[in-house]
Amino acid sequence: MKNEPSAGATLTRRRFELGNLILPLLRQAGVWGIGLAFWIFLWWGVVAAFGVSPDFLPTPWQVTDRLVWLTTHSIGEGMLWTHAGWSMLRFLSGFLFAAVFGIPLGLLMGHDRRVAYLVNPLFELFCNVPPIAWAPFSLLWFGASFGSQTFVIFTAAFPPMLMNAYYGIRMVDQDLINAARMLGAGPGTIVFRVGLPAATPIVAAGLRIGLANGWLALVGAEIIAGPGALTGLGYLILVGQQNLQATLAVGAMAMIGVIGASLDFAIRLLERVVKPLNWKSR
Repeated sequence: MKNEPSAGATLTRRRFELGNLILPLLRQAGVWGIGLAFWIFLWWGVVAAFGVSPDFLPTPWQVTDRLVWLTTHSIGEGMLWTHAGWSMLRFLSGFLFAAVFGIPLGLLMGHDRRVAYLVNPLFELFCNVPPIAWAPFSLLWFGASFGSQTFVIFTAAFPPMLMNAYYGIRMVDQDLINAARMLGAGPGTIVFRVGLPAATPIVAAGLRIGLANGWLALVGAEIIAGPGALTGLGYLILVGQQNLQATLAVGAMAMIGVIGASLDFAIRLLERVVKPLNWKSR
């Protein structure tokens, strides 16, 4: 009779697997932190050595002091966390819409050539238009509103998600698809139960590229596609530029960088967790 592993042994094994997933990312985060500290120190050294005016380039400590000030004082319609929250909400709306439409459509195009032939001409035109060029049209269609900003972010994040999903399912082993067909699986089952798990690494890479593109489009979306809005990190950059407050503009840029890096780290962690689960379930 085969001995079943004890609950303690199972828990220990799961902790070991989780550690193997997370520890490499933590090491990379530590290396990233050391590199960031080096560049911050270099930034301070250049400003101090050449006596650069704070109106042109403030020191890291002046920027930090301004960010701390923003946590208790309002600019526009709120404090720092209000602006960061609105930017995150706008970004996540556009990013999630891009994922919901882009990934299934890419998988379907990769599975059925007829769909690819139908969609590809329009997609080629769409993806070659810079996201910021959609801002004037988004203002016409949605007005100076949350919708116009979300749409600009969507146009930036959508193409890489669709393309990676398309190429991901095209690279799936054809024997897996044929075996699923022989067992009576329909198109939906083949695409989402066979193709998607096998294409997870490429689809996840598309999510990371889409995240980066969408986050880069955020500032343009908040400044160009949302005139009159008094919230968002892009709004803080605009206020800093208009009032010659370099600490405010650089501080908002730093927040954008930190949040973007954190989102990328979260996607990479999710990729490491989901990939082994997909293989275990097959």
